[in-house]
Amino acid sequence: MSLRERVRKGFVEPAALRFQQWRGDPVARLMGAEAKVDPYPLYRDLRRHGLFPSPLGVCATARHATASSVLRDQRFSSSPLHQAGYRPPAYAPDDPRAALPVADLLTLDPPDHTRIRRLVVKAFSPAAIAALEPMIRQTIDRLLARVDPSDGFDLVDSLAFPLPIAVICHLLGVPVEDEGRFRTWGHDIASALEPQTGRDAEGRTRASELALTHYLEDLVRRRRLDPDESLLSALVAVEDEGSRLSGAELVSTALLLLVAGFETTVNLIGNGTVALLGSPEQWARLRDDASLVPAAVEEVLRYDSPVQLTSRTASEELELEGTTVRRGTTVIVAIGGANRDPEIFDHPDELDIGRSDASRHLAFSLGLHHCLGASLARLEGRVAFEELASRYPTLEPAGIPARRSLIVLRGFETIPVRVS
Repeated sequence: MSLRERVRKGFVEPAALRFQQWRGDPVARLMGAEAKVDPYPLYRDLRRHGLFPSPLGVCATARHATASSVLRDQRFSSSPLHQAGYRPPAYAPDDPRAALPVADLLTLDPPDHTRIRRLVVKAFSPAAIAALEPMIRQTIDRLLARVDPSDGFDLVDSLAFPLPIAVICHLLGVPVEDEGRFRTWGHDIASALEPQTGRDAEGRTRASELALTHYLEDLVRRRRLDPDESLLSALVAVEDEGSRLSGAELVSTALLLLVAGFETTVNLIGNGTVALLGSPEQWARLRDDASLVPAAVEEVLRYDSPVQLTSRTASEELELEGTTVRRGTTVIVAIGGANRDPEIFDHPDELDIGRSDASRHLAFSLGLHHCLGASLARLEGRVAFEELASRYPTLEPAGIPARRSLIVLRGFETIPVRVS
């Protein structure tokens, strides 16, 4: 059972959590309000411990070397099946989620992971991703045509949010008129990644999961009967050594594309813009030299990572950093902390778009579960920053950005900007 489930199900009582926070347990403190505002001081504390065995029953690390080792080691699984006390969700027979696989690409182990990823990656070829650039530029042009930069606008609502939704919907062949529903569904479902979620949010997540699953089942049926140029049609058609994706696997993969490819790109664009505008000399460098944009994307991914935490579970007893990790123990990997490890990056708390080793970040994970959509996220980030810098060279903050109250998905609710 994951840490999130342990808290929500009561195996870690709120009083016990507060007690460990009072005692200074860095894992317990990561679940507190201060971490949602600025987790980086907590990561520094956690990094001093190497691999930290928390009294809450999990281990955690914010060291780059340890994090890399965990993410690459196949004895650490992302499948919930290895978590002590895990029970798969139970759905009514008429619930469309009952027919979906228990795990998706993010949570599958080999050989199932190998088979499905081999099929999906065929549709994510470098040529297919590169071909999306004109569509991304056209979408940005359409979105920014609606704003008056001199009056100011909200970067999240005007660009960072609608752009990745438009791209995902384009990939899946979703009609433009349905994009608004996908935005709501993706927002609700992504919130379920947080360690602690209120009952209202849980209800919205369940309702959105149900509605989206119904929608995608119908969409897959349509693409089987009437293929188009979408990625979803390519996934329907793809075959490898006689193997194809089943209907349930197609729906599960489409769900993953929405959740994994939406909020993360929102945060990449939002966090990156805030970081760049908060460092005027870095914004000036980017504005004056467009060739720095790809390096800037890597640096903002490192500096304020869209996904801050992930986890793996030991599938067998093993030794790590001199600590015995028992089978079934979850290890929390603080990606955001590893990306500011001074053993890897000089002056890690400073933004430097000319940093030569920024690409050593772990923002897209490592190993088996390295992000399948990393090249797409990089493309969207690159084009967004190119367009902002060329269109609005005097872009500046127009108020204080509002952070979302989340720790796993670190991003902003609003980012007021204007052109001076």
